[in-house]
Formats: sequence, C-alpha cells, structure tokens
Amino acid sequence: MKKLNKLFAILLCCIGTVSVTSCLNDDDNGGVDPEVYKTYLTNISGIYYGNTSDWRYANKIYFYNDTITGQTTKEKTDSITGISGSFGKDSTFAITGVPGRVLAKEIPDDHKELKEAIENAPAKTIRGGFVFFDINQYAFFMVYPQSVTYEDLTYGGEKHKVTVVFWSPSSTGIFGYVNNKQIVQASLYMAAIYVDDKKEIEIFDVNDGDSMQQLRAQLLIQLSR
Repeated sequence: MKKLNKLFAILLCCIGTVSVTSCLNDDDNGGVDPEVYKTYLTNISGIYYGNTSDWRYANKIYFYNDTITGQTTKEKTDSITGISGSFGKDSTFAITGVPGRVLAKEIPDDHKELKEAIENAPAKTIRGGFVFFDINQYAFFMVYPQSVTYEDLTYGGEKHKVTVVFWSPSSTGIFGYVNNKQIVQASLYMAAIYVDDKKEIEIFDVNDGDSMQQLRAQLLIQLSR
C-alpha cells in the first residue's frame, strides 16, 4: 500500500458519518456565498482520468481489507486503481470502473455464491449528487450516493436482482488544489445488500453501528487531473 497523501489526511480529519463540520474552518458562516458556490461548481466540474505522472495522485479507491496480514488500520488499508470519475455543474457525480470485489468485500462467507457472483460481474458505476457546505482553503461537500444494482445476477442456479445500498448522505468530500493538481476525495459508506428487494446482508447502520463497522463499510474515492 502506498503512503496516503496530505489531502487524504485532511479528509480523514474532517470526515464523519453525521458530521458536516470542517476542521479547516471553526466559523460557521451559515452557508456559502452564491457566487463563490457557482465558481467552485464550475471548478470541480469535468472528467477526472487520474494523474499518471505521480502515483500519489492516481485515481484510486481506498478500502479496509481484512484479508491483508497486519494488525493496524494502516496495514489493512488496500486500494485499487483503474477508475475514472466526473463531476457536473448540475451537482451530480459518477465514479466508473468500480470492480465487484470492492462492492462485495463485506459479504460474509455464508453468502459465498453471492459474493463470487458480484466479484465476477462487470465493473459498475456509482452515481449520486453532492452539495457544497463549506468553502475555505478547500471546498467541502456532502455526498449523496445512489444504490448500485445488478439486475440479473446469476448464482445458486438462479437469477436475482442484487442491490448494494449506500448511506445517503454518506459523508463529507473535499475538493482542492495540491501541487498544481485538482484533487477530489470523498467517502461513501455501504449500508446493506438487498436481494430481490429484500435486505439480505447489513453492512453498516449509521444509527447503531460501531467505528469498526463504519471503517469496513467505507470506500474512499480519490480522483485527480
């Protein structure tokens, strides 16, 4: 696992499942000036293919991987590359190329066939919306991810509609410039897996989950350009 960058550390400082308080600004200004908001909406918009000249700023998804040998959270933090993303002036986002092994990572062994079916399925796109709530040195936003659905997933000899549900709002995201690069990072939290519109597996309950469940549910997205 590569060393996490500065902006990632800032996001970890500020992030919380139900918190929207920026650790870069102790003053609650009651909202963002409309002109400033419009400017940053324009700035964040566009496609993020990932910076290839410096591995620290490559497009990645960071996630907790319990199969990695180690005792600490840092040792068990894994990442995948190969994703791309986009943000729009209509306050929507899309993360493309998300592999099934990331979305299925918290499925327990007693649902092995379901887990393997998701892992072997084509990569998915996570879509959603975002809203800026604080702009200072960096711009912070709330993330509203939508569910990801496999309409006809075959396992156990049958086809099923399988849906990965995220908490919405999920948590905070951050946008800013680092070493002349535009960087976006945001955390998404998987909540549950539904099979044929019925909850099959609970991953994390924001109202009742502990810090370890939250960590395991987290997919931290990094995009750059």
